[in-house]
Amino acid sequence: MEKIITIASQKGGVGKTTIALNLAYSLGRLGSRVLLIDGDPQGGIAIASNLRGETKLGLIDLMKNNCRPDEITKATRDDSMRIVGIGQLEPEDVFLLEEEARSGSLAMMIKSLTGGYDYIIIDSPAGVGGIVSSILSISQSALMIVNCRSISLKTIPIFLKLMREIKAKQNPGLEFEGVVINMLNRENDLENQILEQIMQSLPGDAFFQTTIPYDEYYEKASLHAVPVALMPKGLVAAKPFFELALELKVRENKVEAGEDDGEQIMGLF
Repeated sequence: MEKIITIASQKGGVGKTTIALNLAYSLGRLGSRVLLIDGDPQGGIAIASNLRGETKLGLIDLMKNNCRPDEITKATRDDSMRIVGIGQLEPEDVFLLEEEARSGSLAMMIKSLTGGYDYIIIDSPAGVGGIVSSILSISQSALMIVNCRSISLKTIPIFLKLMREIKAKQNPGLEFEGVVINMLNRENDLENQILEQIMQSLPGDAFFQTTIPYDEYYEKASLHAVPVALMPKGLVAAKPFFELALELKVRENKVEAGEDDGEQIMGLF
């Protein structure tokens, strides 16, 4: 059975798209059937993966009935995953996406693309707007990306409140996958202090043990529009993303075996 995971953040600029791309690639290389969907009007996935070199079509074109689903779903060269972009949006298209999100049409359209995969990773817009809510309404879980900035302490409760509302009113099966700390500089004392405060804001098992360090090599990979593992000597730099993918699978196995009390996390809000 497929699992739809929304990659989310209440705050922009936390590296959400980088996590989505590299986590999806890692899961694919570990043998899972993966679909990566760009649900962000900014189109970050198309840029980060060079999808635009293959097609300029995306969700917006499917929404307008200008193409077929198979025309926007592109397999990577190594067949590790398939990617669906948002398409080339005009300003009015953003309003159309918001309207379709409110009506439920966006969620149904995305859901129609998800059959036949183990994981569907959706890169959602930053914030708690209508598009994010629509994507969460069809997701099994949400993975929240946070960096060690003081504002992060304020953004976590806002996003968890949205999840509580979606779970109560639209999607009873929605679960909080956990928080991933991204772009962490262990040599920065202030970041370490903020990290400690963030870790005290939720139970320990709400956080993934895997943290993604700050690494300029990730920026270099973004410039080349590839997952970091595909860069020369990139496997070492990609290790945290493979560890994140493995930890995700371990967490799932614990839940299936009844060893994890998910209600403890959801019960916070």
